[in-house]
This record gives sequence, structure tokens and C-alpha cells, in this order.
Amino acid sequence: MGHGVEVVRSGEWWAITVPSLRSVFSQARHLDEVPAAAREAIAMMLDVDPADVGPIDVHVQDQGGGF
Repeated sequence: MGHGVEVVRSGEWWAITVPSLRSVFSQARHLDEVPAAAREAIAMMLDVDPADVGPIDVHVQDQGGGF
């Protein structure tokens, strides 16, 4: 079973939320680090090994900055 995660830029970091697990939040400095950070946070919440979390589907949220 995989998990969808939403990320939004917050200063120099990417803020990560997991909509299916309301209490799971994390952050990553670089976008390519998001899946690993999300996997670790989900594993901690579910008390499982990170390898058992499954695929992470990253959805980048538009901040609507109009750039």
C-alpha cells in the first residue's frame, strides 16, 4: 500500500503532509528528498519498518504566487 503526500515550498524547505494520516508532517530541504522523509514519518506513525511503507506519490501544491 502506498501513500500520497502533499508538499508545498516553505522558505528554504518543502513542507510535507500526508492527507491519509492526519498527524503526519515532515520537511525536506530538497524536493528529491521528500519521498524518503515522508516514508520515515509514515513508518514512525504506523510503527513499521520504512521498507514496509510502500511507494510514495508526491503531489506538489501550487502556492499561487503568479510568477
